[in-house]
Amino acid sequence: MNKIVLDGNLISIDDTDDSIEIILEDASKLLDVTTLNINVLRDTDLTIIYNFLDNTKLDININILKNVKCNLTEYRQGKKCKLRYKYNLDFHSFLNVIKINDVHKIKELVVLNLNKKFAKVRCLLKTIAKNEEKYDYMVYHNEKNTESDIINNGVAIEEGQIKFDVSGFVPNSKIDCIVNQNNRIINLTNNKCEIKPNLFIDENDVIANHSAHIGKCREDEMFYLKSRGICEKNAEYLLIRGFLMQKLENEKETMEKIISKYWR
Repeated sequence: MNKIVLDGNLISIDDTDDSIEIILEDASKLLDVTTLNINVLRDTDLTIIYNFLDNTKLDININILKNVKCNLTEYRQGKKCKLRYKYNLDFHSFLNVIKINDVHKIKELVVLNLNKKFAKVRCLLKTIAKNEEKYDYMVYHNEKNTESDIINNGVAIEEGQIKFDVSGFVPNSKIDCIVNQNNRIINLTNNKCEIKPNLFIDENDVIANHSAHIGKCREDEMFYLKSRGICEKNAEYLLIRGFLMQKLENEKETMEKIISKYWR
């Protein structure tokens, strides 16, 4: 297990071993952006904890080397931040990313490069938005036999607005790729939320799917719970909790603590 903690633009290496290589570039006076470069050399689990101060700006570059598997968990909390990620995956590498958010405001750009055959990425985001949150994902299948699975789940409360813009790219001749997108927002506000699922596929021999859903809790599920004597408030809580817990394993306790801050 490797652990990195980021407080604002300050990065501390909490507990790491030789399965990862870390190169830190301090923020320049001109751009005020701190850059964190991580090379994953061997199979490992990596946790990154972010404590954002106001106007935190970070660039994170993560390279997954040949035949390496990495489980990356990110816990993000605090104030306003701008993040730019670039993930590069080599031959037969696998990256499983889980991002859990409890931030005031966030703008995030994610670039995923599947550069060699049999590279595979799964990216799962869980967020409760109290203010504006914007996420842009660009997934490039740069070689044959690559696979991506992007799952974004968000709940908008208070002044929350969520925007997901997810684009998958497969050039001509890059056959046998799998491109999946699944985006859902439960909007408990009167604010506008938005999902833009984009598939730019120039090859026929590809499996590509996307789904996008924005709305309140499902009426049939609410009706079922209320018919069992559960009041509307508790029924909504149970559905929100189930939605945010779905597909999480070791992160359920953290997600439960975040949920309990807003639904008591």
